[in-house]
Amino acid sequence: MGSILSDSSLLTHLVDKLASDTPDLLYCIHAVNSKSEKDGWRNVTFKLLSQAVDRLSWWIDEKLSGKHGQHVLAYIGTNDLRYVAFILACMKTGNTALLLSTRNSQLASLHLLKETGCSVLVDGSETPQLRKSLDDLQTQSSGFSLQRWYMDSIWDIFSHTPVQSFLHTVRYEDVEDHVPIIIHSSGTTGLPKPVNVSHGYLATILHMETLPIPENRKSGQLFLHYKGHLRFHYGPMFHFVGLVCMVECIFFATPFLLAPDKPLTTDVFTHIMNLEPFPKWGLVTPFILEELAASQKGRDALARLSGLNFGGAPMARATGDTISGLVLLQSMFGSSETSYTPILLCEDPGDWDYFEWNPAFSTRMEEVDNGLWELILPRGPDSRYYHGVFHTYPELTQYRTGDLFQAHPSKAGLWHYEGRADDIIVLSNGEKFNPVDAEKLIQSHSLVDHAAVFGQDRFQAGIIVEPKWMELPPGWTIEWLHQVIKPVLAQANAALPAHARILDSHVRFSSPDQPFDLSPKGTLRRRDIFKKYSVVIDEVYSPVDVEFRSPDQLPQLVGSTIDDIEDWLQTVVAKITSLDTINLEDDISALGTDSLQVVRLVQALQETTKLAPTAERHNVWTSAQIYELATVRNVAARLFRQLSSEASQGSLTSQPEWSQRDLMTRFTWQQAQFLQEGGITVILTGSTGELGTFLLHQMLQDPSVLQIYCLNRTSDAAERQRAAMKRRRLQSAWLTDTSRVKFLKSSLDQENLGLELADYNLLLLQADVIVHNAWSVNFNQSLSTFESQITGVRRLLEFSHNSHRNADFHFVSSIATVSAQTTDEGPLILEAIQSSSSVLAQGYGQSKFVAESLCAIAARRKKARIAIHRVGQLGGPSAITAGMWSSRDWFPALVRSSCTMGTLPDSLGPLKVDWLPIDIAAQVMCDIIEFRREAQPSGLCIYHITNPKVASWDDLSGVLAQACGAKIVPLNQWVGELQHQALDYTPQSRLIEQLPAIQLLDFFNMLLEQREQILPGIDGTNSSIASATFRGIGAVDENLMKIWLNQWKEWIPEIDLERI
Repeated sequence: MGSILSDSSLLTHLVDKLASDTPDLLYCIHAVNSKSEKDGWRNVTFKLLSQAVDRLSWWIDEKLSGKHGQHVLAYIGTNDLRYVAFILACMKTGNTALLLSTRNSQLASLHLLKETGCSVLVDGSETPQLRKSLDDLQTQSSGFSLQRWYMDSIWDIFSHTPVQSFLHTVRYEDVEDHVPIIIHSSGTTGLPKPVNVSHGYLATILHMETLPIPENRKSGQLFLHYKGHLRFHYGPMFHFVGLVCMVECIFFATPFLLAPDKPLTTDVFTHIMNLEPFPKWGLVTPFILEELAASQKGRDALARLSGLNFGGAPMARATGDTISGLVLLQSMFGSSETSYTPILLCEDPGDWDYFEWNPAFSTRMEEVDNGLWELILPRGPDSRYYHGVFHTYPELTQYRTGDLFQAHPSKAGLWHYEGRADDIIVLSNGEKFNPVDAEKLIQSHSLVDHAAVFGQDRFQAGIIVEPKWMELPPGWTIEWLHQVIKPVLAQANAALPAHARILDSHVRFSSPDQPFDLSPKGTLRRRDIFKKYSVVIDEVYSPVDVEFRSPDQLPQLVGSTIDDIEDWLQTVVAKITSLDTINLEDDISALGTDSLQVVRLVQALQETTKLAPTAERHNVWTSAQIYELATVRNVAARLFRQLSSEASQGSLTSQPEWSQRDLMTRFTWQQAQFLQEGGITVILTGSTGELGTFLLHQMLQDPSVLQIYCLNRTSDAAERQRAAMKRRRLQSAWLTDTSRVKFLKSSLDQENLGLELADYNLLLLQADVIVHNAWSVNFNQSLSTFESQITGVRRLLEFSHNSHRNADFHFVSSIATVSAQTTDEGPLILEAIQSSSSVLAQGYGQSKFVAESLCAIAARRKKARIAIHRVGQLGGPSAITAGMWSSRDWFPALVRSSCTMGTLPDSLGPLKVDWLPIDIAAQVMCDIIEFRREAQPSGLCIYHITNPKVASWDDLSGVLAQACGAKIVPLNQWVGELQHQALDYTPQSRLIEQLPAIQLLDFFNMLLEQREQILPGIDGTNSSIASATFRGIGAVDENLMKIWLNQWKEWIPEIDLERI
């Protein structure tokens, strides 16, 4: 749905209009428990939102009864939808909502309350730690009048109980410059700076949809692309990103899912992405993406999104490259003061971390240092229509953002963010702070000359202290100096916001031979200092344990029983959170802990883990584990198992490298899904087998194949598939780094293919092509044993018929269905359904024939598109590095046994060397699949997957004999010798390793008996028409045979290619 707001409307008007016209229109999906996803979710419609706003408006009106004028009402509470209702209620009542960060220091919050003339603190807290913080804030504000109101719970506010409408009759033109919201930025003085958000500022966000875009380009602001599609939001509603989410989802009637007010672990995000409906896009900070992209589970969940904007801080290159292979990824730029600075969607997906300013939005880049350019926003005649900053600062003629960029080395107009021109530090989670006041406090110590806080693009802040070297007493040590300055470090931390506080482990000291670089005015030259101390800074963030800890930082564990550990952990958590009492069942994140407090706990646990047996010391603790374990009791139990050596040691897997070809395919695939036609979705059965693995690999080379669902019988198919591809040196990163392939456990003979109903219905909607390759390969079984597989064919044919997109059906059959045909019936085996007399007398071939017959019957249906691929003898891959011809097959067994016996048969009986390398066969089959999609033929067509050019065994046997050091002998002599060797065979002997052909004696005797028989040729007309690969196939020759011999060298050590 597009926006329906006119310039003469306001957010509150629009909410009421939507509630009246479309009362059931979804605004937000919200957790029932604001701090947990485990209790389910509720839909909040525009009608519920409108009622909540009216309810709070009457509440505010009553509370301010008799008090005239516009009042500033501060709000701080649990991160839930009450923020939105409160903001809109302040708009309706003509007041201003001051949104205080829960991470502010007491000093910062007091400063904001005084600066804005705030008279009321509205308390929506639900955690002990936040409640205690507000108690302290109220105590410290005793010097000025500050009332404290207590907000009702969320579902009391968002109740279905009707409420009288609270009319809001003002016009946009009359209140454009009125300020209904105050947020705050980091400021340039060390204290946060209030930022006034007027109705005009908010309207610039709406106007983004009218901003001209250059021809053949798209906006990089995804909220314009995904109007009406469910948005994902995680992060504080008091932040700029939370504010624009609230505003855009009203302006453009776009619903959003608000994540619970707790750390976004991979498990929580996966839970959200498995909901129905699940979010399609979002605007997030890089910090949460780095953790999600680090695991396969997180990458799978991310890949369900269609697009992602990120902003607030730069993102690690490796993380961004990974995510850009999963979803459309685009960086965004904006700030509290300026709102958005519009960008264009990058033309090259690899440029996801560059900015290309929309030329219709007035910007200027000004060089301020060698290669560094500052973004300037100049004011034009119509700037206030698009530029939020000229509503924030209406008196300015231009605005210097203080943000520095570097030009792309080869692409004009692309800019990479390099940091701030001022002292502001931006952490990787998007939080900002000014370190100057903290540095001054530390420098006030008599032994400190200078102090430099670092942390740009990192998760935590740290500090390098430069001592007054000449003032230090004899015998001083770093540990002593650290202890001496700890009181001023504590004062500095009290002045910093919670997200910027410096842990003891992040304090470092300078070296006398590397003095700090200062400007002529005596101020820190931060870039030069941090470049000089880059090794020191990198070491701070190294995963290696930091040895130095302040001895009185946290209590040490005494004892090793579970009771000892639980008592110790309760004490540690209490000290970290400054709470008096901690219960074993307390959820650590629900206590109100911030990310740095969790890091302190992780460090304490890691230190304690050093007491564990050697094998367990590498079982590291992470913040994610704390969030997932949740309670104090669970954390204690895990630590107990570590210290008791009961925990299992984890393993690390390395990320697979992307080949150049696959990398290009990945980028093409990533962008192709956003084209109008999109691409196709394929269902593949039996993907983990020999041919199935190469079919999957070949499909992955086609960027028009957007999604592949692999149906397999076992739940470990994904792991087996990765192992199969790794053995063949195929690109398994498709499975680990993208969501392009999904594995579903199925039983094809069962109702709904043995799938969950939701999965079955999803496949019915999405499937374009079905490739049925799964079949039990056992030539000794009777036809009756294949009944379940034949039933599976029938169910798949029914699925194809019922599918929303009339999915093509491809059945992988076998040449065995026609191999009993003789030349009496013609010189060629035609690509058509043959009589049952043509089938080999074995259950395998008979079952494939029955399946072919079912396909022929199903093809009579209107619009049915069915293809049968009759696969002949497949050889090993055509590339040396792509695995080897399976040792279980008859020809590798012949070669291995010939090397052992020193003889090679001069004939293969009636068999023709019409073998096809398995990877080439997969290419031919994929060509046919694509041909069928493009030609759109209805009915049935049969394709023979054999080599159209027959080779001579005489030409190949000489090469084999030389490589094996074997003598060529008549076939009957070779079979006779094999039979003689078989007399010594027992199941306990290792003879079978040297003579695997013994297991296939019946087969080789059959070759001997039928050696005079002449088999008909195999027609390949249909395959030739459909596949360019098929048309270019050559006969098996000496070079291909050498490749296969090379592949067998480890298995058959007797092979010596130098003899050829």
